[in-house]
Formats: sequence, C-alpha cells, structure tokens
Amino acid sequence: MDRKTTFDTLNQQLDKIPKAQIRSLSLAVLPRLMGAIHNQTDTCHHCKKFNDEGEVFVHNIQQLFNDPKALGPFEDWVEQSQKHLKAEHQLHVRGRISATYATMGMLAGIIIGASYVWLSIETNYLAFISLGWLLGMLGGYISGKVIENRLNKNNNLY
Repeated sequence: MDRKTTFDTLNQQLDKIPKAQIRSLSLAVLPRLMGAIHNQTDTCHHCKKFNDEGEVFVHNIQQLFNDPKALGPFEDWVEQSQKHLKAEHQLHVRGRISATYATMGMLAGIIIGASYVWLSIETNYLAFISLGWLLGMLGGYISGKVIENRLNKNNNLY
C-alpha cells in the first residue's frame, strides 16, 4: 500500500477519533512508513511481508483505539519494520536523528555546565547548567539537521 492510499484510508477511518488519541500513537508517520516499505516490495521479500502486515493494520486501525491488546502487535510491527528499513535499506525516519542528537546535546550540555561550575569558583549553578542545556540542545539539533539534510539528498529519509 503506497503512501497516498494509506493516508486516504486512515483519514476515512479516523474521522471520528479525537486528534489527541491519534497523536498518542504517532500515526502521522504511518503513511510515510508504509510508503517506504511499499517502495521496496519489488526487491525485498521482508518488505513484502511488512507491507502485507501493515495493510491489515491500516484497514483495521480503529481496533487499536478500542482494544488495548491490539496495540502491542502494532507497535512491534512498527518497530521491526523501522529496524529493517534502517538496517537493510539505510532508510531513516525523518526527525528521529535530529531529536536524538538534540537530546544527547542537552545531556552533554548539562554535564559540561555542571562540571564547569563544580571545578571553578562559580556559585551560580542554575545559570551555567541552563546555558549548557541550551547550547547543547542547539548544537545537537543543528548537527542532527545537517545529517538529515545529507540523508535527504541521498533519498534515505522517509
């Protein structure tokens, strides 16, 4: 199932579901994921299998909101298909690299800011930790975006 068909099918089925519930499952990525899998079905039998399983989930998407037991297999399928696309086809989810780098940058900035205050005679912990957090987040986000732009030029993002 290609991206547009997935998007249209989801819109038809989810028109009465609150937007907050839809966002809680991160269903905005599902059409892109299905499109990336669909593009690989001709050359990869694993992608064909993931595509067939994904079509079942897309056609029965309302079940995820009604039956909590159905959520586990869906999340497992999403995780396994994303791992497969990354490992075998070098395709990455758009935004994940930037978010990961920003998070790592925040952590590094906090550690560097706290270390500076601890090793120096400064007493303003909050200011240096906040500054480290901010600079780390910006540095990580920019680094992630640079990497994502390079991947996007090579058509390795979905």
